[in-house]
Amino acid sequence: MALHTAGLARLGAHDPATLETSGSMSGNKLDGRFHSWHDDRNDRFDQALGPRIERTYRLGDREFIVNMSGNVRELGGSLVARQVTQDFISSGDFVTQPQYDTLLAPATLPDGRGVVQIRVAPPKGDVETVSLDAKTGLIDQVSYVEDDGISTISYDDYRVFHGALVPFVERDSNGDTAFDVSLHVEKVVVDRAIAPEVFAVPATSTISNDAPVTVKLTYNDGHVYAPVTLRGRPYTFLVDTGAQAVFVDSTVATQNVLIPEGILEVSGARRSSALGIAPLESIQIGGATLPVGIVSVVDLASSTAGAFPIDGVLGYPFFASAEVRIDFNRLTMTGGKPGSLPVQGDRVDLDTDRQLPETSAAINGTRTKVLIDTGNSVELLVFNPFVQAHPGLIPFTGSHQISNYGVGGSTPAVGANVDQLDLGPYKLYNRRANVMLGSTGAFADRVDGGNVGLGTLQNFVVTFDLANRAMYLLRAGTFDDGRYRARYDTQIP
Repeated sequence: MALHTAGLARLGAHDPATLETSGSMSGNKLDGRFHSWHDDRNDRFDQALGPRIERTYRLGDREFIVNMSGNVRELGGSLVARQVTQDFISSGDFVTQPQYDTLLAPATLPDGRGVVQIRVAPPKGDVETVSLDAKTGLIDQVSYVEDDGISTISYDDYRVFHGALVPFVERDSNGDTAFDVSLHVEKVVVDRAIAPEVFAVPATSTISNDAPVTVKLTYNDGHVYAPVTLRGRPYTFLVDTGAQAVFVDSTVATQNVLIPEGILEVSGARRSSALGIAPLESIQIGGATLPVGIVSVVDLASSTAGAFPIDGVLGYPFFASAEVRIDFNRLTMTGGKPGSLPVQGDRVDLDTDRQLPETSAAINGTRTKVLIDTGNSVELLVFNPFVQAHPGLIPFTGSHQISNYGVGGSTPAVGANVDQLDLGPYKLYNRRANVMLGSTGAFADRVDGGNVGLGTLQNFVVTFDLANRAMYLLRAGTFDDGRYRARYDTQIP
């Protein structure tokens, strides 16, 4: 840590009253611009990479993210811990509070820079690794667990402007270098007053309808589909709370002259690349208009290996823009503005930080976070990192192997019985589970222990109110907690 302190002192760096930077960015075969503002209490960061526009606001201890569809979410879950640690690092507190640090072995970064590595774990923060340049003492890289792997933020070309230390080059990576994003600072402004309106968080986008609308769903092989209209043409989209975007099939994109730009990484059954992103103003669901902004264009027929027919996917932007009630037995879906539907059932708090509905649950008595996934047909998926961290919790030796399909194709799994799943106030027994064996993709997530699918959710009328970080579970007429049913035969004959 003395190495870092000496490096700052040598440069005469100190925190400015305000700092504003802007410049160019590139990645995913797209080019764009970024702009950041900072004062002693607030931060804002805007990025426009091709048609993808996102904004992040920090107002004191509160953080808001505005996504490509104009949905505003305040962080309150898993990403808060990451921000705590990144604040701990950027403020230099990791130097002044070394009791939260662990010195690791020296290492060499892929670009050849020798570094001293420190594992940092402050109170209420996540665990991250800081790599200090062995020569300069400045931060070369910060790494942390994200989804199914390790993400890194690398810094280079530090310069000092009126005491403000600024890395002129930043590279963000999730381990797949084809999708790295690079930022290059072109302008720095120090100690100039920032207008208060710069830090004003905009209103979130919502579905446009005066009253809730109900549409009839169709059911096919464990999945539910909703009728939508895109530029006057009717289509059928998968209803999928486990998707972080609105997807359209490449054929649908061609029919509607949606020209994809760049390349896109999709983390489904496996990590895979997609055709890119395309601007789309809106789609219609029943009598309501959903503002979309950007869609992800994917060859869905190929990426799902033909496992189920699909024109597109209604993912997070739909559920963030509306309050959505799904009756799986009656095959109806009702949508209205967030907070507009009368409360039905027991509230379950959600973490929506990752643009997914995640909640606390217990699998065979062990607490973990799970994804609530209407796009998953089975009762429960249990992810490989969770199984590896809790050996013997879910016996599956000798079980038959299953191919589990999703965007990106199939990934291997084995059948297993989970004796008890605790979800909100409900205890569900004899869950028929797939234990995922893959080491990459969404089913190898290191944050969630598993994925609660339609096979379990159809026991309820489920209301998703993601704008208010809540889900409501009401027992359906066919509710069965599973305690008296036969166990799942998982053994190889």
